[in-house]
Amino acid sequence: MPGFVTKRVRPIPATSILAALVAMAAAPPTFAAPRPLADALSPGQPSCHARVFGAAELAAHPGRRVTGIAIERAARDVAAERKWSRLEEFDGTAIVSATLRVRLRGDPVTHSARLQCFRGDGDALVCESPACVGGELRISGEGRGAIQVSIGGTLKSGRFIGHYIHLDESCEGRVGGPLVLESGDDDRSFSLAAAPKQACQ
Repeated sequence: MPGFVTKRVRPIPATSILAALVAMAAAPPTFAAPRPLADALSPGQPSCHARVFGAAELAAHPGRRVTGIAIERAARDVAAERKWSRLEEFDGTAIVSATLRVRLRGDPVTHSARLQCFRGDGDALVCESPACVGGELRISGEGRGAIQVSIGGTLKSGRFIGHYIHLDESCEGRVGGPLVLESGDDDRSFSLAAAPKQACQ
């Protein structure tokens, strides 16, 4: 047709299309990164995480006081969490309720403490005993449904700052002093796997 210029379009080679598809498939997904703690402590779902140290592990760590440790969220904890979630979220609002249970070397009694946990730095929780103010521990996710329970922590300078958590409700009034779990050399951090609820009893 007069006045129109026609241009020949070259077809795109199949190899270029294939290369573009491969690059798109290899690109990292843009969805949010997984949150291991949220996976381990699912909202509205009871949970149990536990660890028992065998004879060989205890022999390798003679300074370890803890022979067994568990964090349980039972039905009453889930009910408390639902109630808290309906409230306005102010700083200091507890968002996770749980029970810490600990067995100590040379002690046949399982000691327990009720915990109220708040969001700390990143994805970690800072947990306190409402019955005995002052102590705290931290819970963070490890992936694959596991959690890490830490008593104390390391500063950016590399210096470790110890801490403790009360294991009963006597606080300072107990004969012989308070019963606490302190962050000793072998009792600083514990990796707890998801377990059946019987392991947390």
